[in-house]
Amino acid sequence: MSTPGQPPGVRRSERAKKVSVAQTEVAAWLEAFQSERELTDIEMLQAVHSWEALVFKYMLREERHPDDPDRPADQA
Repeated sequence: MSTPGQPPGVRRSERAKKVSVAQTEVAAWLEAFQSERELTDIEMLQAVHSWEALVFKYMLREERHPDDPDRPADQA
């Protein structure tokens, strides 16, 4: 049995379902957070982007230097 919005015969993994629910919850939380703090859209995007940039920085460091993720990614 397919879920609403899915073509018949298409099945989603349990992991994909969890991610979909999480995306919906995060969107609702971000909207509430923005509203509570009276942030404009661009201010909210700036806050989210700065968090993403930090996460990406350490992901890249881990990829480049798995034994020393505190070392900057551009160091040999």
